[in-house]
Amino acid sequence: MAIYKFPILNIPDTWEDVQQFCDWYMENNMPIRFNEHTEIFCSDDATSVCLFRQENFQVEMYLIHPAPLVNVHEHPNVEVIKLPVHNGFGGSSPILKMGMSHGEGMRLEGLEKGFPLLAFQHWKKASPSTVAAAWKGKTVGPKHEALIRRFYPNALILNGYADITKPSNYLEVLKNGTNS
Repeated sequence: MAIYKFPILNIPDTWEDVQQFCDWYMENNMPIRFNEHTEIFCSDDATSVCLFRQENFQVEMYLIHPAPLVNVHEHPNVEVIKLPVHNGFGGSSPILKMGMSHGEGMRLEGLEKGFPLLAFQHWKKASPSTVAAAWKGKTVGPKHEALIRRFYPNALILNGYADITKPSNYLEVLKNGTNS
């Protein structure tokens, strides 16, 4: 049986922002560090696992299912850089900051085999889980909605839409507030 020695990795306590974290991760040969909380997350359009986490920074590997439906959405309280990994590394996305949405709102044709995607994340308020749960926008299906409910049980989820920044009774509060 082979015994593998892992190189010593100099891991900073934190980074200035998600871009600095992304650069560090790539410059250090994409280290993988699973912890006791490592979990596989399944949604209607992807499966993910956290490859590396340090404090409120993490990188998740998403296996995007074939011909995905990519709805326009935001990731509240999480800054994200996406790096698709098909045909080698392509370019990364700009940093998606608070209030910025992404997604084409349509099915991605020409990707019938699916593709891997790295999501570099800086969680601003909550402890990191999966960025698929930190959601504001049209959802991708029942598995996705269940994942959001698991991490944000009081979030507004209604008619294929989720917003973790609003309480589940938001429409009722809004209606009662406007009648006052």
